[in-house]
Amino acid sequence: MRSWWKSEKKKGRQTMEEGRKFRNHISVVAEKVGAGTYALLAVLAGIFIQNAEELLDMSSSLLEDRRTLFGLLICLGLLAVSIVKTWWTWSRTWISVQDQAIVIEKRTVNGSENTIGIKNISNINLEQNLFEMLMGTCKVKMDTGSLSTANSTDVTIVLKKAKAEAFKAEVESLLRGEKERTEESETGEKEAYDFRAGSQDIIRHGICSMSVLSIVAVVLGLMGAVVMAAEALGDGDVFDSLLRSAVSFLAAIVIVLSAVWDIIKDFVRYLDFSVKRRRDRIYIRYGILKKVEYTIPVDMIQALKLRQTLIARIWGKYMAEIVNVGMGDDKGEKKSFLILYGSEQEVCEKLKLILPEFAAIAEREVKRQPRSVWAAWLWPLALYEACVAAAGGLASFWLPGYIPAEYMHLYHGAAAACLILLAAAGPAVLALRYRTSGMTMSDGFVKAASGCWGRTIVAARCDHIQYVTLRQNFIARSCGICKGTFHLLAGAGDMAQILPYFEAEQAERMREEMCDMGAGR
Repeated sequence: MRSWWKSEKKKGRQTMEEGRKFRNHISVVAEKVGAGTYALLAVLAGIFIQNAEELLDMSSSLLEDRRTLFGLLICLGLLAVSIVKTWWTWSRTWISVQDQAIVIEKRTVNGSENTIGIKNISNINLEQNLFEMLMGTCKVKMDTGSLSTANSTDVTIVLKKAKAEAFKAEVESLLRGEKERTEESETGEKEAYDFRAGSQDIIRHGICSMSVLSIVAVVLGLMGAVVMAAEALGDGDVFDSLLRSAVSFLAAIVIVLSAVWDIIKDFVRYLDFSVKRRRDRIYIRYGILKKVEYTIPVDMIQALKLRQTLIARIWGKYMAEIVNVGMGDDKGEKKSFLILYGSEQEVCEKLKLILPEFAAIAEREVKRQPRSVWAAWLWPLALYEACVAAAGGLASFWLPGYIPAEYMHLYHGAAAACLILLAAAGPAVLALRYRTSGMTMSDGFVKAASGCWGRTIVAARCDHIQYVTLRQNFIARSCGICKGTFHLLAGAGDMAQILPYFEAEQAERMREEMCDMGAGR
């Protein structure tokens, strides 16, 4: 039998022979074991911090304690078991391409065989983290258009980078036909990208992506850390005070660092962001510390999202995402960027080149919710105000007994201010939602906008909507309006999209377009 990878001296490329079985690269064992080792070290570090004072008071003959040695042996034994189990699973797992399908076979004690039809693949992606860069390996991730697996990657294969790229190319050739792949190779289109993000684009995107809550968390966390440090320095025994508050101090630092990363991640994650459209495929590439490459069939795109954070709304900037099974289904990748933050005109111009199918609906203005929506909101608003009044009554009845008399005037002033703010928050939020939300239907598309401080606009083809759920309270029914959600074939975060209040007569039009376009597919 010919070798799986055969060298072509003239072209210098590698190809895959169909039916030949292969395994993941051996480095996958170290990567999986390393993740478990880090978790074990984190647990041990937490135990040490909580018992640091007792551990420091013990004699230097700690290793002579049989219990300590027994504990260390248990940890080493668990690590050894993890290594052996991971290596055993790797050595007994085989991958092959057979009859237009990718077959993953596990010959372990509880054997299994997973078959993925190539024609059902919604996208095929390459990913490379720092460890894989050092090892010269790369992950190949593939997803299918299946609702049951929409929240996770269906297939992950780790290969040497050159083999991963060749494997991806071969799967794509089977997916779309060898002729198209050959034409693309001859014209040299594979290397040219339509848009590349410069440093100014990355900085603008990072600023617009910042969360106001994360900024507040950083400020409050730093203030808390400073207060704890000041209290520790004010005590007689500084070292003992710092040791006692180590866990609290460490928790504050973790919260601050998490919020800081949430602020700065979009400044570094999408470096070298590039996107191009070639025939019926969109190619997206970005990342320096973690390199990611997406290949998305256009007909697998379920919807287009235009998103604004509060900062972006103030600045008048938009970004575009696509809803597609497989993109953004991992914990580290929850957003499926298509176009980074820019002005509305810039985003629309790029859409005309990258995704012209959605360009017209993206430019169309959404129709604001009917004015009768205020009548429909009366019932939930009245319920909210009643809850605020009840909370204020309970506070005025129970709390004064626990507050010293000299602070009663401050308490009454603070309580009154809080009640006024909470009572005013309800109408204010509804006013913001009224100005932000809306819906329109045009040319077989549904476009819905929702939000309060930020804004999210979703445009979807009617024939890509799985089903629609509509709701009315008794006031909305009498006003002839309704709201609801429409559901797409996507991950949990993108499956249900909000439909704000609209005229109930439009629901029948939406139903007809869904049925007519679905019948025409």
